Amino acid sequence: MAVGNQVVDIAIDPLDERRRRRRAWLRIGIPVGSLVLMVAGILAIAVYAEHANRRDALALSDDLLATLEDRIQLTVSAYLDPAARAAHIGRDIAAEGWVANRLPQVERLSAGLLREIPQIANLSFADEEGNYVLVRRGAAGGVDTKIIANAPGARRVTWVNYDAAGQEVGRHDDPSDDYDPRTRPWYQGALTTSDLFWTGVYVFFTDKKPGLTTAVRYRDAGGRTHVVGVDIALEELSHFLASLQIGRSGRAVIMDASGRLIAAPTGLNKMVVDSGGTLTTASIDALGDSALTHAYDRYRIEGPGRRVVDVDGRRYISAVAPLAAAGRDWSLLMVVPEDDFVGFVASNNRNALAMSLVIVVIAALLAALLVRQGLRGDRAARLLLDRQRAITRQSQAFATLAAEAGLFDPAGKEPPRVLTETLAEVAGARRASIWRVTGGERTLRCEDSFERDSGGHVDGLELHRDELPQFFAYLLGGEEIEVSDAATDKRTAELHRVLMRPLGSRALLAVPVRRDDRVVGSLWLEDAVSSAGARDFLRAVANMVALRMAEGSAMPIERAAVTSPAPTTATAGARRSFAAELVGRPIDPAAIEAEVFQDVAVMVLHLTDPVAMAMRAASGTGPLSDRLACALQEIAAAHNIPYLKIVGQEVVGAAGIDAAANGTAAQVIADAAVAVRDCCLALLEDSDRPQEFRIGIDCGPAIGTAVGSEPRVFNLWGEAVRTADAMAASALPGTVQATEAAYDRLRQDFLFRSRGSFYLPRVGEARTFVLAGRL
Repeated sequence: MAVGNQVVDIAIDPLDERRRRRRAWLRIGIPVGSLVLMVAGILAIAVYAEHANRRDALALSDDLLATLEDRIQLTVSAYLDPAARAAHIGRDIAAEGWVANRLPQVERLSAGLLREIPQIANLSFADEEGNYVLVRRGAAGGVDTKIIANAPGARRVTWVNYDAAGQEVGRHDDPSDDYDPRTRPWYQGALTTSDLFWTGVYVFFTDKKPGLTTAVRYRDAGGRTHVVGVDIALEELSHFLASLQIGRSGRAVIMDASGRLIAAPTGLNKMVVDSGGTLTTASIDALGDSALTHAYDRYRIEGPGRRVVDVDGRRYISAVAPLAAAGRDWSLLMVVPEDDFVGFVASNNRNALAMSLVIVVIAALLAALLVRQGLRGDRAARLLLDRQRAITRQSQAFATLAAEAGLFDPAGKEPPRVLTETLAEVAGARRASIWRVTGGERTLRCEDSFERDSGGHVDGLELHRDELPQFFAYLLGGEEIEVSDAATDKRTAELHRVLMRPLGSRALLAVPVRRDDRVVGSLWLEDAVSSAGARDFLRAVANMVALRMAEGSAMPIERAAVTSPAPTTATAGARRSFAAELVGRPIDPAAIEAEVFQDVAVMVLHLTDPVAMAMRAASGTGPLSDRLACALQEIAAAHNIPYLKIVGQEVVGAAGIDAAANGTAAQVIADAAVAVRDCCLALLEDSDRPQEFRIGIDCGPAIGTAVGSEPRVFNLWGEAVRTADAMAASALPGTVQATEAAYDRLRQDFLFRSRGSFYLPRVGEARTFVLAGRL
């Protein structure tokens, strides 16, 4: 089994770290533990109190519901019994003969019953021949009488209206009335029993209101059958249910065995529905009350009783009890939210917890003060110890730097690696680097960067003002920059995007290097552990580094393996060559026909300032174009570049078109591109011209052949040449821009930073990278 290597910081004493953590836990654990125990005790008391109070409140709710059931039973019985007595009284009156023959007496008796018993809606008298008398309430306290004389061939329906004093105020016939009492349920049901007959709930023919009828039959002295019916309106019973106070929002309904409503605390428009052209009472489902519907469904499954139902996340207490007083299959259904009975328990508990919270807050403040005081004491002792260690490290670092005095020599050519290692060690930084301002304050060049985790060094990386205008403005203004999150600070957001994020850094401390009140460089610490203690040390080192960055001490051209040769003067009569090649000796044009090269590395240099190419140096040497061509030839010779051609302000170089390349063409052309970049920077800086050059490289297929008459020259074209030219045209001034294909071949040996994605003709969107230098 493979075991991964663990990184151990030898500067930390494990025993001391363990003791420090134990002290911190004690400082925090005892006060916090006490506070937790106090809160747990309060919560336990609250939970017990809520459970006990809830249990008692629900027990009281059972008693309340039982009392309500008894009250409704008595109310329903008192509501129906007077109608039954009225039916018996009507039978006794009608037994003396047909009521139409004694209409005034019947009307007076009926009016008295209607006045004294408000739930009675109508009194009906019918015989077996279809004769019928109806007495009902009229306008202004009077009564209306409907008389149907059902003589064969001479049927007559008459309405007679009486005022409150019993005086007739109107009479009219209604020939359109086809009512026949013998077809009504109350008449037919009364014929089947000698006792009172109760109909089911239905909608009255005349009033269009829900009700029921109790009826009784009798025979007169002549043997004819008569039926007396009393219509009972259920509207008053619904009003009674609506008046009940069941908790805060409970409700009750009376229903029959099929779930049809007998009475409900709703409007008449919900009680009566049209079912296929026939008016009937609504079912419980039609009310749209989900609590009543759930309670009824449970009743159909489990029968009468009390139970708790969950509806839409809310608990309801439901109670279903049969109404024996009605003498029919009626049941009382009640639902009430459980919170109506036990809500005060939760409210009281919340109030008690809120009051207890004051005690908890006071205890928490005291615990926090105790923890804070203890941690402050430990922190002060630790800071003092860290400060002593930092002073020791800085003293050792000064001793090391004193022994390496050559690091600050302006003529020094080697990267200051000891210096960056010392800076990273003293500050505990992830990365330490030294940067020089070049190119007329338009470029930052990395003299050396040391990464502590990997122990690696990088130099030659360049950052340009066009990419980082905000950062350059603050840096060249002489401001010290210290940020814990470079991505969120406007001064360093650009730098984080371009350089720090790809390298995995976040925090930055940048101290400027000044010489003669001018910023000539900067020292950077990335992700430093003790940047505050190392700040004074970093400032002192910055003053020493200023000696290294004296005027004219920029890295010499030899550093890039380029030496400008002495200019040569063409002798009179010298033969002028029209070949565009600067290098062509390794290629035999006669031996090479048109050929496709599958993996060619191409470099294109764009010189965008024609005036600079024609200027002479201050020393009186030839124009820049001549000095640059000489330098390029030396670079090609040093790196064994087989193809290098200059056309106007553009130079094209390629490797990989001969067998000697052996898969190293990309590395060769990348080393040459870095050398060309350094050469151009040095030449343009000497001429005080801006960095008006751009370099692009690509790897891919190309086509080459010898062209023209003698002397024949070798010409190279194709995809790799065209893409490298596009990279040069879109690069930032003074940089080397590479395609993703080149990046894939070079990323193991060279340092890149991503520039982003760009659209390339005939290629589409592609990622590009800025080549900084060799690792």
